[in-house]
Amino acid sequence: MDRIVLPADPITDGVTALRPWRDSDIAAIVAACQDPEIGRWTPVPAPYGESDARAYLLQRYDSIHAGSSAPFAIVEPGDGPLLGSVALMRPRWEHQRAAVGYWLAPEGRGRGHATRAVRLICDWGFSALSLERIELLAATGNAPSQRVAERAGFVREGVLRSYIRNGELRHDMVAFGLLAG
Repeated sequence: MDRIVLPADPITDGVTALRPWRDSDIAAIVAACQDPEIGRWTPVPAPYGESDARAYLLQRYDSIHAGSSAPFAIVEPGDGPLLGSVALMRPRWEHQRAAVGYWLAPEGRGRGHATRAVRLICDWGFSALSLERIELLAATGNAPSQRVAERAGFVREGVLRSYIRNGELRHDMVAFGLLAG
């Protein structure tokens, strides 16, 4: 697949919505990425500023055209506030698989938005992109992300030792998988 085409309308379940990123999201991205928990589990630079947010959005726009990612902003329906990010990443089209990654701003946590966003993007990936398998990696120390994976229907498949480097630290990652149907 040369290019991913995101849907024109938000993907929603009535509580959580996924929509394409907008340049107007920059201030909200900067605010969210001040949270140390996001930087703890993702490669978000610290300090995080407006130029980082612009680069983040440019990378997302480029990845859509390259067919290497399907990124969405997580929001409340009806043009609600930015709650986080979710994307299908690293597709292997010949194997009909991809990975899902996400982060939530503090104000989006504890209300089921991560689980809903993961379910929404996976359902869309299976139907619109003809994926057969979606993988999710969560650091062994990131129990909330592991719970999101389990609530979204993923099956724990194993632990990948010293898999991700984040700054000076290496993280073991729990590998989860979800199959179409």
